[in-house]
Amino acid sequence: MNRLRTVVVCLVIACAGALSPTAAGAVAGAVPPRWSALPVPAAVPPVHVADLAARGPGEAWATGSENVSEGPRPVLYGWNGSAWRRDSTFPGAGEPGRLGKVQFVGEEAWIFHLRDGAGEILRRSAGGWSTVPLPRPLWVHQDFAAVPGAAWVVGEDDTGLKVLHYDGSRWTEQPTPEGVTFLMGITARSADDAWAWADTATGPAVLRWDGATWRDAKVPLPPNSNVQSVLLEPSGRVTIAGSQYADGVNSTYLMTRTGSAWRTTRPPLGNASTEAVVRGPDGALWLPMRSDRAFQSKYARVDGARTTFSYGPQRTNAIEVQARVLARAGSALLSFGTAEIYGSKPHPMSERLGG
Repeated sequence: MNRLRTVVVCLVIACAGALSPTAAGAVAGAVPPRWSALPVPAAVPPVHVADLAARGPGEAWATGSENVSEGPRPVLYGWNGSAWRRDSTFPGAGEPGRLGKVQFVGEEAWIFHLRDGAGEILRRSAGGWSTVPLPRPLWVHQDFAAVPGAAWVVGEDDTGLKVLHYDGSRWTEQPTPEGVTFLMGITARSADDAWAWADTATGPAVLRWDGATWRDAKVPLPPNSNVQSVLLEPSGRVTIAGSQYADGVNSTYLMTRTGSAWRTTRPPLGNASTEAVVRGPDGALWLPMRSDRAFQSKYARVDGARTTFSYGPQRTNAIEVQARVLARAGSALLSFGTAEIYGSKPHPMSERLGG
């Protein structure tokens, strides 16, 4: 027995010695990165988070609103690569209102701003902030998208659905295909390639702008489904995400087009909202989940047929930690959301993976 034990010990030592420093480093490097908490300056709770967008590792903007005695007031946070800071220099920062979607247009950041009931676009350049007012009031501002040479705001007024288009100098109103009753969202890759998801007289549909007109994109959506987001990528790949009702339950689906064919998958995400789905720096799809742990946020990673989950850092006495939006920031993922600590209302939180 002692001789056998000696042989085993020798084999273990020999194997350990056979691992070069390079190989040992490779093993250590295989450990996946963990989510880390980022401090966020305070806002008046409860806080509502609207959007997060990053240009790269050194610039990101998070938007939303805080609750003051006069009602909601816009909240804007800027990321400089190492810390979040609160920005209160934009027009209307101290007035009632909300901030919505963030888009990067050339060297500028464009942010939709609902100010005293009217819509406008905030533009931040090297020279500071400026505004582009909407040409007419809307009583529902549903979504906003902007690219070099074009911007869209979709919503409704007392006459019905409106698609407002800005070409850099003037606003025009764009008609939609017959039967479209409501536009739920819009996104764009270029001035002549925009996509919107809509309710129509015959059910949900995806529309596409080709630079001249809006048309039905003829996407074969699953039956009894809705569309929650459309992800356009520079490669030409399109990902549509939503929820489908079947056999008495709702479940998440993903549709991807890499050419002319659509492929539908149903990852094990339950009925998770896919409004904040992004393509991560690792090439996988990421989205925030409603956490099943009271003290940690939760994220899903979908890479082909494989779905995995990760959790944010533990937060002491947290009732709910909920990441709302995600953005790729260089080689890292940034999240922004809210954390509700026992005895308090939700306040802003942020986490980072990698980078």
